Parts: sequence; structure tokens; C-alpha cells
Amino acid sequence: MFLFKNSYKGNKWAARVPLNAEIPCKVRQIYGARLGGIFWDSSTDINRALDTQGLTHADLTSIEGGAPLPNNIDVFSNISSKGLYVGGSMTWIRNVAVSFDKFETGVDDLILTTYLDILISPWISLDDVVYQGEVYSIDAIKTNKIGFRAGIEGRFNRTLSWSYGGEIGYRPSIDGRGFFALLKISFPVYSTNLDYKVEAFGK
Repeated sequence: MFLFKNSYKGNKWAARVPLNAEIPCKVRQIYGARLGGIFWDSSTDINRALDTQGLTHADLTSIEGGAPLPNNIDVFSNISSKGLYVGGSMTWIRNVAVSFDKFETGVDDLILTTYLDILISPWISLDDVVYQGEVYSIDAIKTNKIGFRAGIEGRFNRTLSWSYGGEIGYRPSIDGRGFFALLKISFPVYSTNLDYKVEAFGK
């Protein structure tokens, strides 16, 4: 149902024209299935990972059995992840324009999509730490191979084409360090002047 609000405020029409008019319209619904792959690599702060999991530098043991890793240094490493995601989505499409005599056109259009994915990364690699030529094992740091993400996206296509979106989730990564959030606004998304006239040729 499309609700049109009358913006005419003249006293001549105020008593005879309702401020709102309900216009029946259809809303299209689309159910979707989502499947894809994930691959990313980055650097990570090992100091923060140790703090999150209640560990210390001493838990990073030397592979060659040497001295423990000093506590007063900042440690970084490389992390890479490979996996897939599976999920579903729901889309609502509403597009209606109503013309009224002596009043401005009532317009309501929206493409709204929500989705939820499960992220699975069986292959997570975290490089060992190398300090002063000695290699320290990173095995004490736990990784999480399961995550999720949920998002919403809305699109409009009239005088000004724009969209908004948001996403939150937990990325398969170092345990306790995978949360992320995203907000976005886009201009333009897609556009048309709604002019569907076709030039006719006759003999």
C-alpha cells in the first residue's frame, strides 16, 4: 500500500481534499541463495592477539629452543585465509508513481535487500615470528574458522539516485579479533529519466 500525503495547504481545498490517500500497489519479493569464495591476506598485531587471548610473549616458544621472546617489543605477523560462504537473501521491490490533478506527483520507490551468510575458512595461515634470526612458533595463538555476516542495502531511483547499506559480522581469523562493521552511501546507483517515448516514422 502506497500512502500519498497531500502537500497543498491552501484554505480553499483544506476542507474538501484529504491530506492522505492510500493507493494499492504491489510489492515484489525475491528470495535468493548466496554461495561464493573468500580469499584475503593481511598483517596483524600479535601483541593485541596475545592480550585478547590472555597470553604473553613467553607463549611464543622458540623452535630452536633458545631464549624466550622479549616482552618489550611490538610483534607483527602475516595472516591469510581461504574459504567459502553460503547464505540467503530477501529483496523487496516497490516502484509506484501517481499523478494527481492540481497536486504534485506522489512517488515511492525502493529496492530493499537483506542477507545473511555463514563464513567458513578451513585454511587459515599465520606466519611464525622471526626475531634476531631466531624463529618463534605462533601455534599458541588460536584461530577461529567459522564466522558470519549480515547486511542490508536500500536503493532509490528517482530525481536523485542513491543507495545506503550496512553490514556487521565476524570474520574467520584470530580468535577474538574478527569483528567488523561497515556503513556506506553511494551516488549514483542507477538512473533513468523515466522518458519511454519512442519516435514513430510513417510513410
